[in-house]
Parts: sequence; structure tokens; C-alpha cells
Amino acid sequence: MNQPTIIDFLRHGEARGGSYYRGVTDDPLTERGWRQMYSQCGEGQWDTVISSPLRRCRSFAAAWCEQQQLELLIEPAWCEIDFGAWEGQTAEQISNRWPDALSAFYEDPVKFTPPGAESYQTFAARVRQGWERLLAAHAGRRVLVVTHAGVIRALFAQAFNLPVTQSFHIDLPHACLTRFTSFDDDNGRFVQLNFHKPG
Repeated sequence: MNQPTIIDFLRHGEARGGSYYRGVTDDPLTERGWRQMYSQCGEGQWDTVISSPLRRCRSFAAAWCEQQQLELLIEPAWCEIDFGAWEGQTAEQISNRWPDALSAFYEDPVKFTPPGAESYQTFAARVRQGWERLLAAHAGRRVLVVTHAGVIRALFAQAFNLPVTQSFHIDLPHACLTRFTSFDDDNGRFVQLNFHKPG
């Protein structure tokens, strides 16, 4: 068996602007968000750091890399899903403007796409391609990926053959750290969940 690849996925900390549908809306971290991420990373040791291009991920990843003297890789595949017309809207605002749309999305995101949004199929394919590229480029290394809740849920669904709606039930608070280990041998690839640690 080859050396396993250890991939830690860190969800960004709290972002400015409060609670609303923040897919590609590029809000910065709050001071609390910065503290959450530093606290979660602690004495973490990684060979490579990869980040979503959005500021709530990239700003921390850049600061961490500077501190640890590591190169930062920006990878658009790890960007959150684009919610289209729902961007910057609260659940209440969405429900008022598009009655029943939220329930339709959560019941079957593969079939229901918000107005002007990235489809779930496109998003999931993008995340899957990012995962494949990561494993090909960083095999046998320890990698930190600074990303978003939707991305990590999509990875759970793909790695463990979960229905997409089941992945929505996975709690992913700010600065949650999730470790997957990927093993490749003669029988193919085996992916293991090592821990899922809230901030």
C-alpha cells in the first residue's frame, strides 16, 4: 500500500454580515471568525495548504501560510456553491419572495436549482474534480483545504455514497475541521473519515 494522503478540510470561521445565503458573496471574516480558525488549527502540521478563492477562506489561509512559511495554493474547485438570486438573502426573505422554493431545494437539490444559481450537479462535479486533482498532485502528503460547508457536505456524499439530502443533516459549524484519509492499493481507493471536530 502507498503512503496514505491525509486531507483536513477546515470550514471558514464566522463571516461579516450575519446569517444569510452566502455562497459566492465575498464577505470577510469577523474577528471572532479569525479566532475560531486559529484556535482550530492549533499546532497543526501540513505539507500543503489549499484554499477557496473567497476572502473568508483565503485571508486566513494566506496568514497561516505566511506564519508557517508554506506556499498557498488557490483552487476555485473549493469555492462554495453559487446561490444565484438567493445570494445575500435570509431564509425569511427567500420564503417571502419564492414561496415553497426552500423546501423544494432541500427536498431535492439535484432537481431544483434556485434562480440564476449554479446547479447542484455542476457544483458536485466541480468538487469531485477538485478532489481527484488534489489526490493526484499531493499523494502521500498532509494537506489542509480551507473551504465551505457545502463543499464538505458534497464530499461526504461522494465519499460515502450518501444521498445529497442526507448530507444536509451533517452539522458543520464555523471552523469545523474534518479529516479524511485516502489509501490507494491494488484494490483501488479507500477513503476513511478520521474525525469531524467542531470549532
